Amino acid sequence: MLLIRKVVRAWQALGARTRLFLPILVLIVPFSAAKYHLLMAAATTTAQQQIALELPQVQRYLREVLPLPSQLNDLPALQKLLDTELQANPNLASIQWRWGAQQVAAHAPDGLRAQYPAWFTHLVTIAPVTARLVVPQPNAEPGELTLQTSTVESINSVWRVVAAQFWVTGMNIFTVFFLLGLILQATNRMLRRMADAAQQFKSGAHGFRMAVSGPREARAFAQVFNDMASEVQSLVRTLQQTQAALRTEKERAEVTLSSIGDGVITTNLAGLIETSNAMAQQLTGWSQQQAQGRPLEEVFELLDDVHHLAGRNSPTPLHLTDGVVHASNQVLLQPSGERCAIEYTAAPIRQTDGSAVGCVLVFRDVSEKHQLIQEISWQIGHDLLTGLHNRAAMQEPFNLAILQARHHHKLLAVCLLDLDHFQALNERYGGACGDSLLQKVALRLAAFAGDDHGLARLGGDEFVLLLKDQNDLAQVTEHILQVQTALSAPYLLDGQNIHLTASIGIAIYPRDDTQLDANLETLLRHADQAMYQAKQTGRNRFHVFDAQHDQEVQTHHDQRARIAQALQDGELRLYYQPKVNMRTGKIFGMEALLRWQHPEQGIVGPYHFLPLVEDTDLIIDIGEWVLHQALQQMQLWAAQGLHWAVSVNIAARHFQRSNFVARLGEILAGFPQVSPHKLELEILESAALEDVQHMRNVMASCQQLGVQFALDDFGTGYSSLAYLKRLPANTLKIDQTFVRDMLDDPDDLTLVDAIVGLAKAFDRRVVAEGVETVEHGLLLLQLGCDLAQGYGISRPMAADSVARWAASYVPAEAWRAWGSTQWEQADFPLLLAEHDHRIWVNRIVAQPAAQAVAEAPAAYPASFSTWYALRGKSLYGHLPAFIAVGPVLQRLRTQGMALLRLQIDGEVVSFTAGIASLLELQSSLASHLATLLSVAAAEKAM
Repeated sequence: MLLIRKVVRAWQALGARTRLFLPILVLIVPFSAAKYHLLMAAATTTAQQQIALELPQVQRYLREVLPLPSQLNDLPALQKLLDTELQANPNLASIQWRWGAQQVAAHAPDGLRAQYPAWFTHLVTIAPVTARLVVPQPNAEPGELTLQTSTVESINSVWRVVAAQFWVTGMNIFTVFFLLGLILQATNRMLRRMADAAQQFKSGAHGFRMAVSGPREARAFAQVFNDMASEVQSLVRTLQQTQAALRTEKERAEVTLSSIGDGVITTNLAGLIETSNAMAQQLTGWSQQQAQGRPLEEVFELLDDVHHLAGRNSPTPLHLTDGVVHASNQVLLQPSGERCAIEYTAAPIRQTDGSAVGCVLVFRDVSEKHQLIQEISWQIGHDLLTGLHNRAAMQEPFNLAILQARHHHKLLAVCLLDLDHFQALNERYGGACGDSLLQKVALRLAAFAGDDHGLARLGGDEFVLLLKDQNDLAQVTEHILQVQTALSAPYLLDGQNIHLTASIGIAIYPRDDTQLDANLETLLRHADQAMYQAKQTGRNRFHVFDAQHDQEVQTHHDQRARIAQALQDGELRLYYQPKVNMRTGKIFGMEALLRWQHPEQGIVGPYHFLPLVEDTDLIIDIGEWVLHQALQQMQLWAAQGLHWAVSVNIAARHFQRSNFVARLGEILAGFPQVSPHKLELEILESAALEDVQHMRNVMASCQQLGVQFALDDFGTGYSSLAYLKRLPANTLKIDQTFVRDMLDDPDDLTLVDAIVGLAKAFDRRVVAEGVETVEHGLLLLQLGCDLAQGYGISRPMAADSVARWAASYVPAEAWRAWGSTQWEQADFPLLLAEHDHRIWVNRIVAQPAAQAVAEAPAAYPASFSTWYALRGKSLYGHLPAFIAVGPVLQRLRTQGMALLRLQIDGEVVSFTAGIASLLELQSSLASHLATLLSVAAAEKAM
């Protein structure tokens, strides 16, 4: 109902002309739309029927006349015949005649004969029609006739029908609105007379009367207006007399209100202020002129106990209360921003019949009383020396922190801090100095705690800190270290720098199910025990009261001890992964990769044990062992004539060691047969960015020894060009995650391309990790990255297997072909043909029948067949080597698809019998493809 009333009011607010014309227009528009919709549908159907009649006629005609000149290969005659027929049929867009390897086509000029506006095409659903007809020819292969219709002429016919109706409809609408306008004009003249009379009366000319003349309706209206004007004139005289009497009473009341010491405000029933005495104006900051007519909650603006606006959120506004309302401990906000503590009483103003006509509000300033109460309340819950909460006041924030920890599934750390040797300092420098020192400690703790954490002084030199919303123990430890750092900075007292530390005991909630109902006293007792343990271990320490954590620490300690034992017992191994130049096929280096030959678990990768020791000095011992082993192996290879560069990964903690350069020099000196230029140190890009200047200095010192550097996992550390310019790395290694996914992820491909370009711009070598397939290598070669490593080349292997692998290594034929010749990307299918078909055949042979049924069968690599039929034929179709590939390719595909069907049907015997033939065809195709590649490369080189 409310919505209907709003719509009615909005409708009545419109002018008479609008309210008359709009409904008529609303009726005309849908009827006209329906009319034109039907009209356009009929015209469209007619046009489509016309096309449907014309197409068969054209086909029959051309079917008879095309074969003869086609047999004679008379192309000009055929072209003229098609052009003539196209001109004779405006509904045709094109005619195409194809026979054998010949074809002739005629096309209508673009954009001809369009008589309709562009928007009209969105309303007409006439689509072009393509009709194909196979035409038999004597002594020759049948030809194909293709007719393509144009929508221009059809839409023209529809437009002509619609445009003719536009003019008729427009004239009808104009006539209707013109006649209605004449009627409204006469009505408006009468309304203007009425408005002029009302304006005269409104301006105070109560003696004005309308002339009784004109049509009967106008005379009747004038008479009614004149009678009403006489009545109103009489009422106005009476009202003026009453107002004079009320004004006198109001002045008397204002004098009375001004003489009392409380603020008084009166409002009407709508809550708008009518009067406010002098005290009310002083307390609210609003003068009578400013406040009058404003809502009470705007002038009398209250704040709640946390200084949020409360007046507008009151359940019942004061001016609507039915009885007397008393309120104390309220805060009144003045326009200047000042606050005033008040108490008030509000009551309704009633008439003699008991109905309320407004509200009276009486209030007084109680700021001094309120301030005294606040001071007493603050002293109860705070330490007077430091201003921090005391032990009694900690209970409420502790309870809230416990609830938050349970709700958010986070940790709450209760930290008890005891200042080390404070009693001795207090006795040495005096009590005043000790108090000042406690205040400075409190300020530093408060700066750390802020609004996020709880803080209190328990007494003496003990403080308690509540660390809220902690994710894990590591975050707690990080915060405790920050506290210790803040407290250990020198304190300036009486011109002297005093150093002070603290021992900290920590109790964590919750750490196990037994602590779900822990209270403050329990956790403080646990923290106190932990603090005592911290003091026992040397002061300026912290200790966590947590049995489970102690067990985890012991477990990690045992694991690190086991890794140290593995290093000592010779269980660690170095595996090597080759790095090759894909363009030349040359092996240019190896990367040394750490493995653990575990007695029970076998070969264990580095990610399973190195993270446990990377933040300990054990990682340095492991790093030096790796350097020794790598240099020793390089020395053995050099004796065999294998002068490969070997890269070794160095941990950040090891590299940042102050004596790293000196130790590296000593290790290199132990292997004089190995050139330092053959040793490459790989450091993570993220580690290099931690301290760029230090990293730059260390790298420069190592390079003076002849050692090379590579930034490993490049692209993952968000390094800037400025950092890359400052770091003297010789090589950038593209992270394998980008290389592995670049065939499918355009973003990774863009990033790899950018890193290659960046390396060229800064004259750095670039090596791609994660090359798993021939396709990866080809794409990298196209991007300009020739150096690579990955499973597509070789998996990491033991040192004694490297030489044998290198002797038998044959690079991918596609890489060799790409490297020796400037191929285009469109020729990728040729380069990958042997690889793709070998993989397809291997999948057919290796896939069990049950798996072929349950999963998708091996998909045939169709990219080479497409290349062979189109691009290959146009470039190399004249070569015998190209022609020889076709039959073998077709037989291989036919045989493979047949075996797939046998495999799916479960014909195991027949399937097994056909495998030998399939493998023989695959070998034959590989031989033919190699010949074709060689011939095609020679062709391109000419």
